[in-house]
Amino acid sequence: MSFLRAAVSRVVGLFVGDWLQSIVVIVIIAATWYLYTRIGPPALVVFVLLLAGQLVWFARADARS
Repeated sequence: MSFLRAAVSRVVGLFVGDWLQSIVVIVIIAATWYLYTRIGPPALVVFVLLLAGQLVWFARADARS
């Protein structure tokens, strides 16, 4: 029973992590779209930095678990 509980927990964790990462990427894209209309091309630098930071953040979090 313990094995089954651990397996279900791991599968749910994978889906929740993927959804959370997807939501973060969508928020980054929306924020960049808004910034691009305000400040123009420099917003693309912010976009790249935010996406790189998000990738590192989730990779480190995944490595810890």
